[in-house]
Amino acid sequence: MKEIPKNMIGFSGKYFVQSMLMREGLPTAAGKEGIDLVVSLKKPRRTFSIFVVSNLQPKRAGGKGKEALDWWIPASTAADVIACVDLSELRVWLFEHNELPKYAQQKTSSKYHLYMYTDKAVALRGKKSMKFDYEFEGFKLENRIYQGIFEKRVRRAAGKGVKSAVRRRAGRKRAVKKAVSKKAGAKKRGARKPAAKKGK
Repeated sequence: MKEIPKNMIGFSGKYFVQSMLMREGLPTAAGKEGIDLVVSLKKPRRTFSIFVVSNLQPKRAGGKGKEALDWWIPASTAADVIACVDLSELRVWLFEHNELPKYAQQKTSSKYHLYMYTDKAVALRGKKSMKFDYEFEGFKLENRIYQGIFEKRVRRAAGKGVKSAVRRRAGRKRAVKKAVSKKAGAKKRGARKPAAKKGK
């Protein structure tokens, strides 16, 4: 098979994730400045940024080991959600940004390395769990959407709206109080001012 350029694998993964999200009824548009996709929801209005990393197919770990999928994710990404794609079986896993330190098996100074063995005949060393693709079933796109990964900000967004409204009301009260105080001070100063003498 003809070798597929990495950028085409990346585009394929990005558009596949977008189509899957839109199939689930989530309005999804292209992002910019290091963000691949943006999901925009209403009531309350909120957005989720997505960073997509894609594998064309599993490959041998280290070139000689058992077959695995693996993705490198920049630790500095500002995305809310990371989408890991397996194009060979049209699968997508979604991770919240703050889940990366827990589930990425390796980390460098600048990147997280998340991998999943697709070959079950692997003699594991070290940690024995969360290393096979079947162990991440709950993170598949359709399952994460059902679990509410794009609804988690509803309470936070609503809470933020309530707090903002409270702050606005408090600000208005302070402004009114300040205006009343200023007006009262002006009246007081006017009362103290001696009356002008009338000419004879």
